[in-house]
Amino acid sequence: MNQPRTCWSVLLNKAQEEVARIQSELSALRERLEALQVSRKRLVLLHSDYARPPEAGTVSSGMHETLNRRQFANQLLTLIDRIDADMAQLEQVAAHARGRLLSAERERLKMKSLQAYDEKQVRDEQVQRERRQFDEIGTLRHHHGTGL
Repeated sequence: MNQPRTCWSVLLNKAQEEVARIQSELSALRERLEALQVSRKRLVLLHSDYARPPEAGTVSSGMHETLNRRQFANQLLTLIDRIDADMAQLEQVAAHARGRLLSAERERLKMKSLQAYDEKQVRDEQVQRERRQFDEIGTLRHHHGTGL
């Protein structure tokens, strides 16, 4: 074996691409989760505004406005629940992606190790070949020097 096998570098590159792809996927999931958290905070604030009864001293439009405020507050709660469900689902997807990332990282390290092992084998073989050549040259010189 004169050169390291190219299969290890190809497999290492493939494993590195997979790690990068999963990291990108996790980053997108984190951004989506942060956006949902911001939306949830905004809806909670809006709900607290609408769930509060009108302040004393303000003129109320009556029963119809109160009903509308309650209905809107309930719709906000439904949206908050939906966001909570979406966030929980995203957390599950992210947990699964983190597991895949660990597996892909293990695979990458394995390929890196195999590539390094193969390169070491090639170097060791080269050293042994050179050592044999030097030994042969030394033997030839010794035989020529002693008159054999």
